Amino acid sequence: MLTPATSISSLPDVGPRRGERLSKLGIRTVLDLLYTLPFRYEDRRGVPSIENLREGEPQGFLATVSSIRKKEIRKLRVPVIEAILSDGSGSIKAVWFGQEYILKALPESAHAFFFGRIEYSEFDRSIVVKSPVFEKVDPGQKGRKSFHVNRIVPVYRESLGLTSSFFRKLMGETLLSLWGSDFDPLPESIRKKYVFDSWLKMIVGLHFPADIPSGGSLESLLDPSYPPRKRLIYEEFFLLEFLMFQKKADIRAQGRSNQYRIAPEDFTHFSSSLPFSLTNAQKKVMGEISADLEKDYPMNRLLLGDVGSGKTVIAAWALYLAIKSGFQCALMAPTEILAKQHEKTLSHLFSPLGLTPSLLTNSVKGSERKAIVSGVHSGQISLLVGTQALIQESLNFSCLGLVVIDEQHRFGVDQRRTLMGKGSQPDTLLMTATPIPRSLALSYYGDMDLSILDEKPPGRLPVQTRISRSDNDFWDRIVRPFLERGEQVFVVCPLIEESDVIEAKDASSHWEFLSTYFSPVEVGLLTGRMPYESREEMMSRFRSGEILMLVSTTVIEVGVDIPNATVMVVESAERFGLAQLHQLRGRVGRGSLPGFFFLLPGEGASDEAIARLHVLEESDDGFLVAEEDLRSRGPGEFLGTRQSGAPAFICADLLRDFDTLQSVRMDVRNFLQEGDSQRADHQKWVWAWTTVTDFIRSRYTGVEEWIRVR
Repeated sequence: MLTPATSISSLPDVGPRRGERLSKLGIRTVLDLLYTLPFRYEDRRGVPSIENLREGEPQGFLATVSSIRKKEIRKLRVPVIEAILSDGSGSIKAVWFGQEYILKALPESAHAFFFGRIEYSEFDRSIVVKSPVFEKVDPGQKGRKSFHVNRIVPVYRESLGLTSSFFRKLMGETLLSLWGSDFDPLPESIRKKYVFDSWLKMIVGLHFPADIPSGGSLESLLDPSYPPRKRLIYEEFFLLEFLMFQKKADIRAQGRSNQYRIAPEDFTHFSSSLPFSLTNAQKKVMGEISADLEKDYPMNRLLLGDVGSGKTVIAAWALYLAIKSGFQCALMAPTEILAKQHEKTLSHLFSPLGLTPSLLTNSVKGSERKAIVSGVHSGQISLLVGTQALIQESLNFSCLGLVVIDEQHRFGVDQRRTLMGKGSQPDTLLMTATPIPRSLALSYYGDMDLSILDEKPPGRLPVQTRISRSDNDFWDRIVRPFLERGEQVFVVCPLIEESDVIEAKDASSHWEFLSTYFSPVEVGLLTGRMPYESREEMMSRFRSGEILMLVSTTVIEVGVDIPNATVMVVESAERFGLAQLHQLRGRVGRGSLPGFFFLLPGEGASDEAIARLHVLEESDDGFLVAEEDLRSRGPGEFLGTRQSGAPAFICADLLRDFDTLQSVRMDVRNFLQEGDSQRADHQKWVWAWTTVTDFIRSRYTGVEEWIRVR
């Protein structure tokens, strides 16, 4: 019996070769096949007879090949294939140029559907169709039984030699075999609430729509308001959110192994030691973290914060509570520069409290490294800040209670899991300075509790952003005055060295040019390929003011705090994402002077790319910028390729369908609160859910693992 979980290789017309090709396209089961949707439709209802074809219009018609031959014409360098097509009402000539394979594909007596522009030929005073596309049709398959004609037909993307006609027939035969199936991955209560059709009717409507929506066109079938698509959008969100809530419930069911001792006066003690006043947003998030640590299950929180919103002090608060309760803490950052910055900032914040962090990176070696590893193992070191060096096998904590991971999206799944595995169910705080749109956070991080810092400390001046041209006038008229006043300038390039493949400014060549252009001003160079000691020395000289201009790659994107740096110039700016540019913008204007952010598009930048950069000119709201970035790049590229398993939706769109996503989250929460006893009455749904979970695992590679370890 055919089910959605049946292997694709079991279907008729799918032999070993086709099965292998389908597998390469990610189609391994019936469910995979049916969720491979057409990208457009053709209206082949009421196909005209040949005698009723209209000149000057592209039309489709059914015909039999009466004759076909290859002609050699002297003026043409390619052979011409000429066929006479007939249907009982008349005949029409079809010609193809240089396509000799058609002789075998369309032998005499072949019956096919043809589609092309009908033209009048002055040469022989007859109508002709030039280079028509065609699909062979079984003459015995007429009317409603045909998957190719006399209906609105789906058109699929062709790949690896698998044609749209093949997909159409395979889809049709599969749906006929499934007819009467009661499989449905949505609970009955949800279907009734939204008056959704059954799953099978939805799938049929997506592949073989019976009609065009009233008042619409063929394109209406691709619109999210088309009922089958509307249901599928809901279904995609429901399945993923259900999986998220299940994982969240699993984490909470584990219980808490680390008990915190939090007193009412802790907040006053901590906040009074700070050299600045907390914002209301910071106070709110600190309260959320305090509440998390007192719950009977581990904290699993994601902190979203705009550039300059004060995330580090939030981390310091969580670290303070953990250390005060007798636990060790680990803070992991993706780069040595950022780890060093965190160690410096935390040392400053914790000095009045008598706490001292230790730093471990790959550059810490010899006896110093051995002493740190020994101190962590013995419990003498309570706070360790570092890079991936924290996940080395030889490093063992005696009582790891809290893990803080900054810029968490820059780490791979295994790296995050390894660090968390060094403790017994440690509390986890993930942070990112890349503002994540709320729609993306709700769907991809729905198993976590979210905190948002959307308020900047008072007195922080906005950075002025301008799009300019990269020429001598810009460097002389705009940049030189800043240097003459002793202010410091960042120049960021997308490449380290010149490339024959990518047309963009590289840091090495640009450094040579600017060093000569602004001589005797000393210009520094900083890239990720430089040894750590060289990078540290360069940053130290820039921080001290010895170097006024620093040419760099995005290694300075986060964790660099130079109060005297007032200007940043980004070369080939169109090659960066908007959210990344917003992060770079946060490196300037951190002192008492206003900051300026100049975007210099490359010579080959398109009008569309430059229009995208104008978003940064118009807004300094990181979350708004992130929404636009998500809109232009999509979630996969926004999150980064290292986010293994991040779901790619079939129909759903996080921005367009955000209202639906919010409704789904509430529906899933209510459904789970019904209790196992009530859900046990839906045995058919339980089976459907199990089946579709396998589908999620195959389509969203590693999604369960991705959710579990973040």
